[in-house]
Amino acid sequence: MISLSDVSYRYPGNDQAWDLERITLTIEDGEFVLVCGASGSGKSTLAYLLNGLIPHFFGGILQGDVRVDGLDTMEMSVARLLPHVGMVLQNTDAHLFSSTVENEIAFGLESLGIAQAEIRTRIRRITEMLGIEDLLDRPPLALSGGERRLVAIGSVLCLNPSHLVLDEPFAHLDWEGIRRVRHVLAGLHQMGKSVVVIEHRISGLLRLASRCLIVEKGKIISDTPSLGGSALLREIHLIPIYPENPKRDVQCNTESISLQDLSHEREGRKILEDVSFRIRRGEAVAIVGRNGSGKTTLIRHFNGLRRPSRGSVSVMGSPLQGRGPLEMASLVGISFQNPNDQFFKTSVREELATGVKVSGKGQHEVWEICDLFQLRGIVDRSPYRLSEGEKRRVAIATIAAMNSEILIIDEPTVGQDGRFLEALAALVAALRDRGHTVVIVTHDLDFALAVSDRWIVLHEGRKVADGRPEELIKDERLITLGAVGPELDSGFC
Repeated sequence: MISLSDVSYRYPGNDQAWDLERITLTIEDGEFVLVCGASGSGKSTLAYLLNGLIPHFFGGILQGDVRVDGLDTMEMSVARLLPHVGMVLQNTDAHLFSSTVENEIAFGLESLGIAQAEIRTRIRRITEMLGIEDLLDRPPLALSGGERRLVAIGSVLCLNPSHLVLDEPFAHLDWEGIRRVRHVLAGLHQMGKSVVVIEHRISGLLRLASRCLIVEKGKIISDTPSLGGSALLREIHLIPIYPENPKRDVQCNTESISLQDLSHEREGRKILEDVSFRIRRGEAVAIVGRNGSGKTTLIRHFNGLRRPSRGSVSVMGSPLQGRGPLEMASLVGISFQNPNDQFFKTSVREELATGVKVSGKGQHEVWEICDLFQLRGIVDRSPYRLSEGEKRRVAIATIAAMNSEILIIDEPTVGQDGRFLEALAALVAALRDRGHTVVIVTHDLDFALAVSDRWIVLHEGRKVADGRPEELIKDERLITLGAVGPELDSGFC
Protein backbone atom coordinates (compact mmCIF):
# COMPACT_ATOMS: atom_id res chain seq x y z
CA MET A 1 0.00 0.00 0.00
CA ILE A 2 1.07 3.60 -0.67
CA SER A 3 -0.03 6.28 1.77
CA LEU A 4 0.53 10.04 1.93
CA SER A 5 -0.63 11.90 5.02
CA ASP A 6 -0.88 15.71 5.03
CA VAL A 7 2.07 16.06 2.62
CA SER A 8 3.34 19.44 1.47
CA TYR A 9 6.48 20.02 -0.60
CA ARG A 10 8.42 22.82 -2.24
CA TYR A 11 11.48 22.57 -4.49
CA PRO A 12 14.80 24.19 -3.54
CA GLY A 13 14.84 27.89 -4.37
CA ASN A 14 11.07 28.19 -4.08
CA ASP A 15 10.32 30.21 -0.96
CA GLN A 16 6.81 31.19 -2.04
CA ALA A 17 3.91 28.79 -2.65
CA TRP A 18 4.02 25.04 -2.05
CA ASP A 19 4.47 22.89 -5.15
CA LEU A 20 2.28 20.30 -3.43
CA GLU A 21 -0.01 21.27 -0.56
CA ARG A 22 -1.78 19.19 2.09
CA ILE A 23 -1.96 15.95 0.06
CA THR A 24 -3.58 13.00 1.80
CA LEU A 25 -3.89 9.91 -0.38
CA THR A 26 -4.04 6.13 -0.06
CA ILE A 27 -3.45 3.74 -2.96
CA GLU A 28 -4.37 0.18 -2.08
CA ASP A 29 -2.51 -2.85 -3.43
CA GLY A 30 -3.89 -3.79 -6.84
CA GLU A 31 -5.43 -0.41 -7.68
CA PHE A 32 -5.02 1.17 -11.12
CA VAL A 33 -4.91 4.95 -10.61
CA LEU A 34 -4.93 7.51 -13.44
CA VAL A 35 -3.52 10.92 -12.46
CA CYS A 36 -4.61 13.87 -14.64
CA GLY A 37 -4.02 17.59 -14.53
CA ALA A 38 -2.76 20.61 -16.41
CA SER A 39 0.92 20.89 -17.33
CA GLY A 40 2.85 22.08 -14.27
CA SER A 41 0.05 21.18 -11.85
CA GLY A 42 2.28 18.94 -9.70
CA LYS A 43 1.63 15.48 -11.15
CA SER A 44 5.29 14.53 -11.65
CA THR A 45 6.19 16.00 -8.26
CA LEU A 46 3.57 13.73 -6.72
CA ALA A 47 5.16 10.75 -8.48
CA TYR A 48 8.65 11.65 -7.22
CA LEU A 49 7.36 11.26 -3.67
CA LEU A 50 6.48 7.63 -4.25
CA ASN A 51 9.99 6.28 -4.90
CA GLY A 52 12.01 8.64 -2.72
CA LEU A 53 13.36 10.95 -5.45
CA ILE A 54 11.75 13.55 -3.19
CA PRO A 55 13.49 14.34 -0.92
CA HIS A 56 16.66 12.27 -1.54
CA PHE A 57 17.45 13.51 -5.07
CA PHE A 58 15.60 16.81 -5.45
CA GLY A 59 16.03 18.09 -1.89
CA GLY A 60 13.68 20.91 -0.94
CA ILE A 61 11.28 21.03 2.01
CA LEU A 62 9.01 18.04 2.66
CA GLN A 63 6.37 17.99 5.35
CA GLY A 64 4.04 15.14 6.26
CA ASP A 65 4.39 11.37 5.99
CA VAL A 66 4.99 9.22 2.88
CA ARG A 67 4.99 5.43 3.26
CA VAL A 68 5.33 2.62 0.73
CA ASP A 69 4.55 -0.89 1.96
CA GLY A 70 4.90 0.49 5.48
CA LEU A 71 8.36 1.97 4.79
CA ASP A 72 9.00 5.63 5.54
CA THR A 73 10.50 7.09 2.34
CA MET A 74 12.36 9.71 4.36
CA GLU A 75 14.33 6.90 6.00
CA MET A 76 14.81 4.69 2.92
CA SER A 77 17.17 5.37 0.02
CA VAL A 78 15.91 5.36 -3.56
CA ALA A 79 17.92 2.15 -4.16
CA ARG A 80 16.28 0.35 -1.22
CA LEU A 81 12.84 1.40 -2.50
CA LEU A 82 13.59 0.00 -5.97
CA PRO A 83 12.00 -3.45 -5.40
CA HIS A 84 8.87 -1.72 -4.09
CA VAL A 85 8.35 1.10 -6.61
CA GLY A 86 9.42 1.06 -10.25
CA MET A 87 9.19 4.44 -11.97
CA VAL A 88 9.27 5.36 -15.64
CA LEU A 89 10.30 9.02 -15.75
CA GLN A 90 8.74 11.60 -18.05
CA ASN A 91 12.12 12.33 -19.65
CA THR A 92 13.35 9.00 -21.02
CA ASP A 93 16.87 10.37 -21.59
CA ALA A 94 17.24 10.40 -17.81
CA HIS A 95 16.88 6.59 -17.93
CA LEU A 96 19.20 5.73 -20.79
CA PHE A 97 22.98 5.54 -20.52
CA SER A 98 24.11 2.05 -21.61
CA SER A 99 25.74 1.09 -24.91
CA THR A 100 22.92 -1.20 -26.08
CA VAL A 101 19.25 -1.72 -25.33
CA GLU A 102 20.01 -5.17 -23.90
CA ASN A 103 22.58 -3.72 -21.48
CA GLU A 104 20.15 -0.94 -20.56
CA ILE A 105 17.42 -3.36 -19.55
CA ALA A 106 19.87 -5.73 -17.83
CA PHE A 107 21.48 -3.00 -15.69
CA GLY A 108 18.79 -2.81 -13.01
CA LEU A 109 18.50 -6.59 -12.81
CA GLU A 110 22.25 -6.97 -12.39
CA SER A 111 22.27 -4.34 -9.64
CA LEU A 112 19.73 -6.47 -7.75
CA GLY A 113 21.93 -9.56 -8.08
CA ILE A 114 19.57 -11.49 -10.37
CA ALA A 115 21.11 -14.61 -11.96
CA GLN A 116 22.16 -14.29 -15.61
CA ALA A 117 19.78 -17.02 -16.80
CA GLU A 118 16.84 -15.25 -15.15
CA ILE A 119 17.97 -11.89 -16.60
CA ARG A 120 17.95 -13.34 -20.12
CA THR A 121 14.50 -14.85 -19.56
CA ARG A 122 13.03 -11.58 -18.27
CA ILE A 123 14.56 -9.52 -21.06
CA ARG A 124 13.20 -11.87 -23.72
CA ARG A 125 9.72 -11.91 -22.19
CA ILE A 126 9.40 -8.13 -21.69
CA THR A 127 10.90 -7.12 -25.04
CA GLU A 128 8.53 -9.49 -26.86
CA MET A 129 5.57 -8.04 -24.95
CA LEU A 130 6.58 -4.50 -25.96
CA GLY A 131 7.61 -5.44 -29.51
CA ILE A 132 11.19 -4.18 -29.15
CA GLU A 133 13.13 -7.46 -29.37
CA ASP A 134 14.71 -6.31 -32.67
CA LEU A 135 16.25 -3.27 -30.90
CA LEU A 136 18.38 -5.21 -28.39
CA ASP A 137 21.70 -4.66 -30.18
CA ARG A 138 21.15 -0.97 -30.93
CA PRO A 139 22.34 2.03 -28.84
CA PRO A 140 19.38 3.58 -26.99
CA LEU A 141 20.33 7.12 -27.96
CA ALA A 142 20.19 6.16 -31.66
CA LEU A 143 16.51 5.23 -31.38
CA SER A 144 13.43 7.32 -32.08
CA GLY A 145 11.65 9.01 -29.17
CA GLY A 146 8.92 6.36 -29.10
CA GLU A 147 11.40 3.50 -29.22
CA ARG A 148 13.33 5.05 -26.32
CA ARG A 149 10.07 5.28 -24.36
CA LEU A 150 9.41 1.55 -24.82
CA VAL A 151 12.97 0.71 -23.76
CA ALA A 152 12.60 2.80 -20.59
CA ILE A 153 9.30 1.07 -19.79
CA GLY A 154 10.88 -2.32 -20.41
CA SER A 155 13.83 -1.59 -18.12
CA VAL A 156 11.40 -0.90 -15.25
CA LEU A 157 8.97 -3.74 -15.99
CA CYS A 158 11.85 -6.23 -15.87
CA LEU A 159 12.46 -5.34 -12.21
CA ASN A 160 8.97 -6.66 -11.31
CA PRO A 161 8.30 -4.05 -8.58
CA SER A 162 5.28 -4.24 -6.26
CA HIS A 163 4.04 -0.84 -7.46
CA LEU A 164 4.54 0.64 -10.92
CA VAL A 165 4.51 4.40 -11.54
CA LEU A 166 4.60 5.67 -15.12
CA ASP A 167 4.91 9.36 -15.94
CA GLU A 168 3.58 10.01 -19.47
CA PRO A 169 4.10 6.43 -20.74
CA PHE A 170 2.29 7.22 -24.03
CA ALA A 171 4.55 10.19 -24.86
CA HIS A 172 6.12 9.76 -28.34
CA LEU A 173 4.37 6.40 -28.84
CA ASP A 174 2.46 5.49 -31.96
CA TRP A 175 -0.89 3.68 -31.85
CA GLU A 176 0.70 0.23 -31.87
CA GLY A 177 3.07 1.14 -29.02
CA ILE A 178 0.14 2.51 -27.00
CA ARG A 179 -1.86 -0.66 -27.64
CA ARG A 180 1.01 -2.83 -26.39
CA VAL A 181 1.63 -0.72 -23.29
CA ARG A 182 -2.08 -0.66 -22.42
CA HIS A 183 -2.20 -4.45 -22.79
CA VAL A 184 0.83 -4.87 -20.50
CA LEU A 185 -0.60 -2.50 -17.87
CA ALA A 186 -3.97 -4.27 -17.93
CA GLY A 187 -2.19 -7.59 -17.40
CA LEU A 188 -0.16 -6.25 -14.46
CA HIS A 189 -3.33 -4.86 -12.90
CA GLN A 190 -5.04 -8.25 -13.26
CA MET A 191 -2.03 -9.85 -11.56
CA GLY A 192 -2.63 -7.62 -8.53
CA LYS A 193 0.08 -5.02 -9.12
CA SER A 194 -0.57 -1.41 -8.15
CA VAL A 195 -0.35 0.80 -11.24
CA VAL A 196 -0.18 4.60 -11.15
CA VAL A 197 -0.21 6.34 -14.55
CA ILE A 198 0.26 10.08 -15.12
CA GLU A 199 -0.98 10.91 -18.60
CA HIS A 200 -2.49 13.61 -20.81
CA ARG A 201 -3.69 11.16 -23.49
CA ILE A 202 -6.52 10.22 -21.21
CA SER A 203 -9.45 8.60 -22.97
CA GLY A 204 -7.78 5.27 -23.71
CA LEU A 205 -7.02 4.85 -20.00
CA LEU A 206 -10.36 5.83 -18.48
CA ARG A 207 -11.81 2.44 -19.37
CA LEU A 208 -8.76 0.68 -17.94
CA ALA A 209 -8.15 2.52 -14.65
CA SER A 210 -10.23 1.94 -11.54
CA ARG A 211 -9.73 5.46 -10.19
CA CYS A 212 -9.01 8.94 -11.50
CA LEU A 213 -7.25 11.76 -9.61
CA ILE A 214 -7.24 15.32 -10.93
CA VAL A 215 -4.43 17.57 -9.69
CA GLU A 216 -4.63 21.36 -9.94
CA LYS A 217 -2.02 23.80 -8.57
CA GLY A 218 -0.51 21.22 -6.25
CA LYS A 219 -3.78 19.97 -4.81
CA ILE A 220 -6.00 16.97 -5.54
CA ILE A 221 -9.30 18.53 -6.61
CA SER A 222 -11.10 15.33 -7.61
CA ASP A 223 -10.82 11.64 -6.68
CA THR A 224 -13.45 9.48 -8.36
CA PRO A 225 -13.92 6.15 -10.13
CA SER A 226 -12.19 6.67 -13.47
CA LEU A 227 -15.19 6.77 -15.79
CA GLY A 228 -16.95 9.06 -13.33
CA GLY A 229 -14.24 11.68 -13.91
CA SER A 230 -14.67 11.87 -17.68
CA ALA A 231 -17.35 14.59 -17.62
CA LEU A 232 -15.22 16.84 -15.39
CA LEU A 233 -12.14 16.22 -17.56
CA ARG A 234 -14.04 17.51 -20.58
CA GLU A 235 -15.62 20.36 -18.65
CA ILE A 236 -12.23 21.70 -17.55
CA HIS A 237 -10.74 20.94 -20.99
CA LEU A 238 -8.13 18.40 -19.92
CA ILE A 239 -9.59 16.39 -22.78
CA PRO A 240 -9.33 18.82 -25.73
CA ILE A 241 -12.36 19.86 -27.75
CA TYR A 242 -11.21 20.97 -31.20
CA PRO A 243 -13.30 23.09 -33.59
CA GLU A 244 -14.11 21.59 -36.95
CA ASN A 245 -11.20 21.83 -39.38
CA PRO A 246 -12.75 23.04 -42.66
CA LYS A 247 -11.30 21.94 -45.98
CA ARG A 248 -9.03 24.63 -47.40
CA ASP A 249 -7.94 25.03 -50.97
CA VAL A 250 -4.47 26.56 -50.70
CA GLN A 251 -4.25 28.90 -53.66
CA CYS A 252 -0.60 29.94 -53.34
CA ASN A 253 1.68 28.09 -55.75
CA THR A 254 4.89 29.24 -54.05
CA GLU A 255 6.81 26.22 -52.78
CA SER A 256 8.07 26.44 -49.22
CA ILE A 257 9.76 23.03 -49.16
CA SER A 258 10.58 20.70 -52.02
CA LEU A 259 12.19 17.25 -51.73
CA GLN A 260 13.30 15.18 -54.70
CA ASP A 261 14.30 11.51 -54.24
CA LEU A 262 15.74 12.21 -50.78
CA SER A 263 17.55 9.30 -49.11
CA HIS A 264 19.47 9.27 -45.86
CA GLU A 265 21.72 6.61 -44.35
CA ARG A 266 23.35 6.56 -40.94
CA GLU A 267 25.86 4.00 -39.68
CA GLY A 268 25.02 1.72 -42.60
CA ARG A 269 21.25 1.83 -41.96
CA LYS A 270 18.76 3.27 -44.43
CA ILE A 271 16.64 5.81 -42.55
CA LEU A 272 14.90 7.44 -45.54
CA GLU A 273 14.61 6.20 -49.11
CA ASP A 274 13.51 8.09 -52.22
CA VAL A 275 11.19 10.56 -50.48
CA SER A 276 9.71 13.24 -52.74
CA PHE A 277 7.03 15.86 -52.05
CA ARG A 278 6.30 19.58 -52.21
CA ILE A 279 4.75 21.79 -49.51
CA ARG A 280 3.24 25.11 -50.54
CA ARG A 281 3.34 28.38 -48.67
CA GLY A 282 0.38 28.65 -46.27
CA GLU A 283 -0.14 24.90 -45.91
CA ALA A 284 -0.38 23.11 -42.58
CA VAL A 285 1.04 19.62 -43.10
CA ALA A 286 1.26 16.77 -40.59
CA ILE A 287 3.95 14.13 -41.06
CA VAL A 288 2.64 10.95 -39.46
CA GLY A 289 3.73 7.33 -39.20
CA ARG A 290 4.94 4.65 -36.84
CA ASN A 291 7.83 5.04 -34.39
CA GLY A 292 11.14 4.73 -36.22
CA SER A 293 9.67 5.52 -39.64
CA GLY A 294 12.10 8.42 -40.20
CA LYS A 295 9.89 11.44 -39.42
CA THR A 296 12.34 13.35 -37.21
CA THR A 297 15.26 12.60 -39.53
CA LEU A 298 13.18 13.91 -42.43
CA ILE A 299 12.37 17.31 -40.95
CA ARG A 300 15.99 17.86 -39.91
CA HIS A 301 16.80 18.03 -43.61
CA PHE A 302 14.61 21.12 -43.94
CA ASN A 303 17.15 23.47 -42.35
CA GLY A 304 20.44 21.66 -42.96
CA LEU A 305 20.75 19.80 -39.64
CA ARG A 306 20.91 16.63 -41.75
CA ARG A 307 22.35 16.21 -45.23
CA PRO A 308 20.84 13.76 -47.71
CA SER A 309 22.88 10.77 -48.81
CA ARG A 310 21.14 11.17 -52.16
CA GLY A 311 18.57 13.53 -53.58
CA SER A 312 17.93 17.22 -52.99
CA VAL A 313 16.13 19.70 -50.73
CA SER A 314 14.96 23.20 -51.70
CA VAL A 315 13.53 25.82 -49.33
CA MET A 316 11.59 28.81 -50.70
CA GLY A 317 12.77 27.95 -54.20
CA SER A 318 16.51 27.80 -53.41
CA PRO A 319 18.61 24.64 -53.02
CA LEU A 320 19.63 23.95 -49.42
CA GLN A 321 23.02 22.56 -50.41
CA GLY A 322 25.80 24.60 -48.81
CA ARG A 323 23.47 26.43 -46.41
CA GLY A 324 23.65 25.55 -42.71
CA PRO A 325 21.23 25.80 -39.76
CA LEU A 326 22.47 29.25 -38.67
CA GLU A 327 21.88 30.75 -42.10
CA MET A 328 18.44 29.14 -42.26
CA ALA A 329 17.31 30.07 -38.73
CA SER A 330 15.27 33.13 -39.70
CA LEU A 331 13.59 31.23 -42.54
CA VAL A 332 12.98 27.79 -40.95
CA GLY A 333 12.27 27.48 -37.23
CA ILE A 334 12.37 23.97 -35.76
CA SER A 335 11.12 23.03 -32.30
CA PHE A 336 12.91 19.81 -31.37
CA GLN A 337 11.40 16.61 -30.02
CA ASN A 338 13.48 16.99 -26.84
CA PRO A 339 13.16 20.59 -25.56
CA ASN A 340 16.37 20.29 -23.54
CA ASP A 341 18.30 20.15 -26.83
CA GLN A 342 17.01 23.63 -27.66
CA PHE A 343 17.75 25.63 -24.50
CA PHE A 344 20.93 27.63 -23.93
CA LYS A 345 19.84 30.54 -21.70
CA THR A 346 19.40 30.72 -17.92
CA SER A 347 15.79 31.92 -17.88
CA VAL A 348 12.62 31.54 -19.90
CA ARG A 349 12.57 35.30 -20.47
CA GLU A 350 16.02 35.19 -22.11
CA GLU A 351 15.04 32.21 -24.29
CA LEU A 352 12.00 34.08 -25.59
CA ALA A 353 13.95 37.31 -26.07
CA THR A 354 16.42 35.42 -28.28
CA GLY A 355 13.60 34.29 -30.55
CA VAL A 356 12.16 37.81 -30.71
CA LYS A 357 15.62 39.22 -31.55
CA VAL A 358 15.89 36.88 -34.56
CA SER A 359 12.49 38.12 -35.77
CA GLY A 360 13.57 41.76 -35.53
CA LYS A 361 10.52 42.73 -33.50
CA GLY A 362 10.41 44.73 -30.27
CA GLN A 363 10.79 43.29 -26.77
CA HIS A 364 7.08 43.89 -26.05
CA GLU A 365 6.54 40.83 -28.25
CA VAL A 366 7.89 38.70 -25.38
CA TRP A 367 4.78 39.41 -23.33
CA GLU A 368 2.45 38.63 -26.23
CA ILE A 369 4.21 35.28 -26.64
CA CYS A 370 4.01 34.66 -22.88
CA ASP A 371 0.26 35.20 -22.89
CA LEU A 372 -0.26 33.03 -25.96
CA PHE A 373 1.72 30.12 -24.48
CA GLN A 374 0.64 30.61 -20.85
CA LEU A 375 4.17 31.38 -19.61
CA ARG A 376 3.85 34.58 -17.57
CA GLY A 377 4.20 32.78 -14.26
CA ILE A 378 7.49 31.10 -15.18
CA VAL A 379 9.41 33.73 -17.20
CA ASP A 380 12.11 34.16 -14.56
CA ARG A 381 12.66 30.44 -13.95
CA SER A 382 15.35 28.31 -15.57
CA PRO A 383 13.93 26.38 -18.52
CA TYR A 384 15.77 23.30 -17.27
CA ARG A 385 13.84 23.34 -13.97
CA LEU A 386 10.36 23.26 -15.49
CA SER A 387 8.01 20.33 -15.95
CA GLU A 388 8.45 18.51 -19.26
CA GLY A 389 5.17 19.99 -20.50
CA GLU A 390 6.25 23.52 -19.58
CA LYS A 391 9.63 22.95 -21.26
CA ARG A 392 7.89 22.01 -24.49
CA ARG A 393 5.68 25.12 -24.38
CA VAL A 394 8.77 27.31 -23.91
CA ALA A 395 10.56 25.56 -26.79
CA ILE A 396 7.63 26.04 -29.17
CA ALA A 397 7.13 29.63 -27.99
CA THR A 398 10.78 30.48 -28.68
CA ILE A 399 10.48 29.22 -32.25
CA ALA A 400 7.12 30.95 -32.76
CA ALA A 401 8.70 34.21 -31.53
CA MET A 402 11.18 34.03 -34.42
CA ASN A 403 8.27 34.59 -36.85
CA SER A 404 9.93 32.33 -39.44
CA GLU A 405 8.32 31.75 -42.81
CA ILE A 406 8.30 28.03 -42.04
CA LEU A 407 7.55 26.63 -38.58
CA ILE A 408 8.34 22.97 -37.91
CA ILE A 409 7.23 21.39 -34.63
CA ASP A 410 8.31 17.88 -33.65
CA GLU A 411 5.81 16.19 -31.29
CA PRO A 412 4.11 19.38 -30.01
CA THR A 413 1.41 17.52 -28.04
CA VAL A 414 3.76 15.57 -25.75
CA GLY A 415 3.26 16.58 -22.11
CA GLN A 416 0.50 19.05 -22.98
CA ASP A 417 -2.94 19.27 -21.43
CA GLY A 418 -6.10 19.72 -23.45
CA ARG A 419 -6.27 23.45 -22.74
CA PHE A 420 -2.95 24.13 -24.40
CA LEU A 421 -3.68 21.79 -27.30
CA GLU A 422 -6.78 23.84 -28.08
CA ALA A 423 -4.70 27.04 -27.97
CA LEU A 424 -1.99 25.47 -30.14
CA ALA A 425 -4.57 24.38 -32.71
CA ALA A 426 -5.81 27.98 -32.87
CA LEU A 427 -2.22 29.24 -33.30
CA VAL A 428 -1.57 26.86 -36.21
CA ALA A 429 -4.79 28.06 -37.88
CA ALA A 430 -3.79 31.70 -37.42
CA LEU A 431 -0.26 31.12 -38.78
CA ARG A 432 -1.42 29.35 -41.92
CA ASP A 433 -4.06 32.02 -42.50
CA ARG A 434 -1.25 34.61 -42.42
CA GLY A 435 0.67 32.67 -45.05
CA HIS A 436 3.14 30.81 -42.85
CA THR A 437 3.90 27.19 -43.60
CA VAL A 438 3.47 24.86 -40.62
CA VAL A 439 4.84 21.30 -40.54
CA ILE A 440 3.95 19.11 -37.58
CA VAL A 441 5.39 15.71 -36.71
CA THR A 442 3.02 13.85 -34.41
CA HIS A 443 1.58 10.50 -33.35
CA ASP A 444 -1.51 12.26 -31.98
CA LEU A 445 -3.84 11.72 -34.93
CA ASP A 446 -6.67 13.64 -33.23
CA PHE A 447 -4.47 16.74 -33.18
CA ALA A 448 -3.18 16.11 -36.71
CA LEU A 449 -6.75 15.81 -37.98
CA ALA A 450 -7.76 19.03 -36.21
CA VAL A 451 -4.97 21.28 -37.50
CA SER A 452 -3.67 20.07 -40.86
CA ASP A 453 -4.71 20.46 -44.49
CA ARG A 454 -2.73 17.43 -45.54
CA TRP A 455 -0.93 14.36 -44.20
CA ILE A 456 2.32 12.90 -45.48
CA VAL A 457 2.56 9.32 -44.22
CA LEU A 458 5.95 7.64 -43.74
CA HIS A 459 6.44 3.92 -43.24
CA GLU A 460 9.84 2.28 -42.81
CA GLY A 461 11.57 5.31 -44.32
CA ARG A 462 9.37 5.64 -47.40
CA LYS A 463 6.49 7.95 -48.24
CA VAL A 464 3.46 5.67 -48.58
CA ALA A 465 0.66 8.26 -48.76
CA ASP A 466 0.05 11.98 -49.25
CA GLY A 467 -3.42 13.49 -49.10
CA ARG A 468 -6.40 14.76 -47.14
CA PRO A 469 -6.42 13.63 -43.47
CA GLU A 470 -10.08 12.60 -43.40
CA GLU A 471 -9.44 10.27 -46.34
CA LEU A 472 -6.15 8.76 -45.18
CA ILE A 473 -7.42 7.99 -41.66
CA LYS A 474 -9.98 5.64 -43.26
CA ASP A 475 -7.62 4.12 -45.84
CA GLU A 476 -7.75 0.35 -45.25
CA ARG A 477 -4.42 -0.15 -47.00
CA LEU A 478 -2.65 2.21 -44.59
CA ILE A 479 -4.45 0.72 -41.57
CA THR A 480 -3.49 -2.83 -42.59
CA LEU A 481 0.09 -1.70 -43.17
CA GLY A 482 0.09 -0.09 -39.72
CA ALA A 483 1.13 3.28 -41.16
CA VAL A 484 -1.86 4.99 -39.49
CA GLY A 485 -3.93 4.02 -36.48
CA PRO A 486 -7.13 2.03 -36.86
CA GLU A 487 -9.27 4.49 -34.88
CA LEU A 488 -9.39 7.86 -33.20
CA ASP A 489 -10.38 8.10 -29.54
CA SER A 490 -10.35 11.72 -28.30
CA GLY A 491 -6.82 11.87 -26.94
CA PHE A 492 -6.00 8.14 -27.03
CA CYS A 493 -4.53 7.91 -30.51
